[in-house]
This record gives sequence, structure tokens and C-alpha cells, in this order.
Amino acid sequence: MRIVALVVLSLIAPTIVLSDTPFKVTVMDSSAAPISAAMVLIHWDSAGSTVGLTTNVGIKEDLVIRTNGDGTFKVDLPPGFYDVFVAAMAFSPTCRKIRIKRGESMEVTLRMNADPLYTAEMGNRVEPILPKR
Repeated sequence: MRIVALVVLSLIAPTIVLSDTPFKVTVMDSSAAPISAAMVLIHWDSAGSTVGLTTNVGIKEDLVIRTNGDGTFKVDLPPGFYDVFVAAMAFSPTCRKIRIKRGESMEVTLRMNADPLYTAEMGNRVEPILPKR
């Protein structure tokens, strides 16, 4: 009976330890309007895992995801520290460092500021082209 219990626990334990956690990101502009088709890059920060921090499991390859029409996406990630980078046309890129903890779902809202439209370069100086009147 003890052997059966040990076998069952050995099969269940890795699933509990390495289970992925739901992570939801919402990308909005400065007026809280959703930004669809924003590119989100998720990079695992492995610092700590090399010195024995067992809760920093992470992902081995970066994820690149586009937001839905409502400016959101969901992904399941293993516990760990991550850098989340967001870029979208006409907006300044933004980033945030997050920590996913085992068994705790996480939601993050990232706000992006609109970039002024620059189309003419003059040496090291960039100037906006103003509309004709």
C-alpha cells in the first residue's frame, strides 16, 4: 500500500510544482481605450534560478503574442520572473517586470502613450510635419 501511495504522489507532485498560472494582459492607451494588435513579448528573467531559487521556473523561449480586438490576451505561464514588453504602431513602447506565483492568477494593465508623428529628419534633430492650413 505504501508503494502505491508513493507512486501516486511521485506522479502528482511534479504537476503541482510545475503547473502553469493564468496570466492576462490588457493594453490600453492613455485614455483607457483598448489597443488591438499590440505586440507583446514575454521574456523569462532567469536570475535567481541559477542560485537555487526553485520558484523561478520560467519558459525557455520568449513568447510573442498579439492582443485581441479588446486589447487583451491570456496565456498560462509557469511560476517565475518575467519582463513584459509591449509595442504598437503610433505608441511609445512600454515594459514591466512581473512575478508569476504558483497558484495565483495575475492580471496586468499596461498603458501606452501616443507618439507624435515624426516624418522628417534633420541631422540629429527630428521635427514633426505640421498639417497645412
